Amino acid sequence: MKQYSGILIAFGSILAVGAGAIALIGHQYVVALAVFGVGLVWLGVMALLLNYLAKKQQEKMDRVFRENDGAVVTLAQNISIPCAIVDVSGRITWRNNAFLTLFDGQNVHDIVPDFDGENPIRTLQIDYNGSNYQVMNMLVMREHEKRLIFQYWLDRTEAAHYQRLYSEQRPYVAMIFVDNYEELLSDTQIHSTAVLAEVERLIADLSKRLGGLYRRYDNGRFLLVLEAKQMQQLEQERFAILDQAHRIETGSSSEVSLSIGFGIAPRLAQSEQDARRAMELALGRGGDQVVVKDGTDYRFYGGKRQHDPRQSRVKARLFSKALFQLFENSGDVFIMGHRNSDMDCVGAALGVMTCANHVGTHAYIVLDTVNTTIEDAVHTLERSGAGSLIIRPDQAAEMMKEDSVLVVVDTQRASNTVAPELLKMTEHIVLIDHHRRSADYIDNATLHYLETRASSASEMVTEVIQYFADNVKPAAFTCSALLAGITVDTKQFAFNVGSRTFDAAGYLRRNGADLSSVKQMFQNDYQSYVRCANVVERATIRKSGIAISVCDKNAPDGQLLAAQAADELLGIRGIYAAFVLAENDEMVAISGRSYGQINVQVILERLGGGGHLTMAGAQLRGATSDEAVARLEEAIDWYEQENPEK
Repeated sequence: MKQYSGILIAFGSILAVGAGAIALIGHQYVVALAVFGVGLVWLGVMALLLNYLAKKQQEKMDRVFRENDGAVVTLAQNISIPCAIVDVSGRITWRNNAFLTLFDGQNVHDIVPDFDGENPIRTLQIDYNGSNYQVMNMLVMREHEKRLIFQYWLDRTEAAHYQRLYSEQRPYVAMIFVDNYEELLSDTQIHSTAVLAEVERLIADLSKRLGGLYRRYDNGRFLLVLEAKQMQQLEQERFAILDQAHRIETGSSSEVSLSIGFGIAPRLAQSEQDARRAMELALGRGGDQVVVKDGTDYRFYGGKRQHDPRQSRVKARLFSKALFQLFENSGDVFIMGHRNSDMDCVGAALGVMTCANHVGTHAYIVLDTVNTTIEDAVHTLERSGAGSLIIRPDQAAEMMKEDSVLVVVDTQRASNTVAPELLKMTEHIVLIDHHRRSADYIDNATLHYLETRASSASEMVTEVIQYFADNVKPAAFTCSALLAGITVDTKQFAFNVGSRTFDAAGYLRRNGADLSSVKQMFQNDYQSYVRCANVVERATIRKSGIAISVCDKNAPDGQLLAAQAADELLGIRGIYAAFVLAENDEMVAISGRSYGQINVQVILERLGGGGHLTMAGAQLRGATSDEAVARLEEAIDWYEQENPEK
């Protein structure tokens, strides 16, 4: 009858309320009161009936347990699973034989220090007496008495053993490339066969020592498979094979350089795919390093040395021809660089605009703000009547169409661009950048020209102009802006300069680059110069020759001021690297500069930044300058421990 009692209560309530309502409408108040009274009596009777039925059900269940309590107690006492009842303080009030064998103390805190009787965790993992247990906790609620916790311990020792074996023995895949394979073959002073045989011997010895296997599947390319337990050893050794490759005798000034990409995934096929992605990242960052892809996490080793720029122009030539075809078959071209654009960014953008105009395509440069380093160039464009070609991000968003082309210069990180939202508005994205590739680079580009050994984006674009078409002739002002971009990123041709850098500068000079205009683009106003001098004066210098200084909060053009002050600090004898911080209401920006002995890119990469060995930056959002300095100091301490020779 219990299952129908709820229906009877509901039916009686509805009937009473309905009849009473009808009586009230007819102004039969006495009848309405009578009906309501009957309804209340009905509800009372039903409530008493439900209570009676619940008690009868409980008595029935109690009788069942009383009749079988001996069997239940015997079962609980002799079951092989350790069971116990403890109070909120952890005191054991009852235990079975299996639990007594496991532990004969009086309080579970002695074996489970983290046990909290007030808020017991449903499941705990415990290592005790050489075994692994999964401890399950269940609350036992009793009327008028404090609660108890019922525990049972599941032995997971064997399962944990096999899980550990799986974790240690699952295969990891590594791809190993000889970075400078073509250069070693083409250098007549090098016995390339002997050198490459020595490289393979290094890989074979490593494979044998780790109990793995390797195969050479192409010239200068190897596949290595090893067990997961050997990975920790390799990382502790900091992948010494990189330095061992450097020590291979080539008979010339050239060194052997290796890039290694490791993939860590539950399945072998996924490990191989991740190894390929890690290798792409290693090569995009300049090679001579190891990149470990572990799920979504990346770990970097090596990559601390600056290599001479490669002499091959094949990549530039192929990219230029592909860019010509893309511009010819697409709509308008929009060009943007990184936030707080500098002359390298603007010069590269003007060079790309020259290529687009040659094809007959409209091109626009997207800028968010005009700072002191580029205002002279922007004003010159405005005076020449080309100011309308510089547009704001919101204007670009309105003008862009599906067939538009978006060219990103001098950066490859979406979060660092002037307008990241524009990247989602077209499928035709082109990347031109000289920075080392970061883990969060724009990976859906239609074309990309990434050359970490180039001095600047302006140098790369200058080469693109030369191969774009036979009769391309950039305007004199564009040549001056490109030369200014090369000059600013090479620190007046002092850093990261190769023969191709001078070739590009010569081409620009022959086509009308004005040296006086270039010099004028670098002129500072008096107040900016004073602010820069104050930042330099406040610098603290570590024993290792690393200088750290902080700009005033919300200083005008703070990030540019930080970059200028870092450059000035490098001009002081005894300073080998400089970091200057600029704080505003949103973030703290860090500019790092060095002469090359200290890799500022590796240091700032630990703070989420990136760049080059001699020039890098980072942005810490939601941090104060004091917090940023503390984190920077930690990164520098780590670098000095990893590189004691520095």
